Amino acid sequence: MSDQVGAGLRERKKLKTRATLVAVAAELCQRQGFDNTTVEQIAVAADVSPRTFSRYFPTKADVVAALAEDMDGYVAEALRRQPGGITAHEALLRAHLEIFAPRRGHESPAFTRMAVLISIVNGATSMSISPFTFKQRHAGASVEVLAERLGVRAGDPAVGLVADIWTLLFSSSFAGLGLPGHPPINSGILCERLSATFERFRRSWEPTPQATQHPARDVAPHASGPQR
Repeated sequence: MSDQVGAGLRERKKLKTRATLVAVAAELCQRQGFDNTTVEQIAVAADVSPRTFSRYFPTKADVVAALAEDMDGYVAEALRRQPGGITAHEALLRAHLEIFAPRRGHESPAFTRMAVLISIVNGATSMSISPFTFKQRHAGASVEVLAERLGVRAGDPAVGLVADIWTLLFSSSFAGLGLPGHPPINSGILCERLSATFERFRRSWEPTPQATQHPARDVAPHASGPQR
């Protein structure tokens, strides 16, 4: 029994240390920028050694990407609630609009977490941090639900294709938000941009009616015989 209690305490301590590293990394990256934040700074602020940091996260990008862990659960739950008869991308759009919608006048937990990620990504110039970083590391439950909608296994290339396209649409929607000369990061602006980006994407695969018809050229009447 004592061994089980000891193991439980150690596990809780590990989870607490991990959560502290993620929170500290987010705070430092928001305050001084991802590019200017080092693993050593994160370790010192979390009161651990760089070696301890490396036991939890291989790189600085990994600890920031851990912020997306909760997001995957939010998306998966909302995605399950979407009706059939719509495309996978529209289901993803509806799911994100749902989880980002304000609750009783306050920003939702999902948007609050996403706002931190957007702030860090938009303020970084390093190629090591991007929306694809989060998708690759923490897209688990949502990928399973997406595969179910598509009627394939989670490892099917179709799932990866849909997810990659969505990541591109989503990142295009929040590009620049929060930076000088750009709109602030808030749920209303993000949802509006996301809907507009999706609409442009949707129109790109639908047949486009001709805006104008080429006027018919005058053609001389066919003469079946000599004119009189």
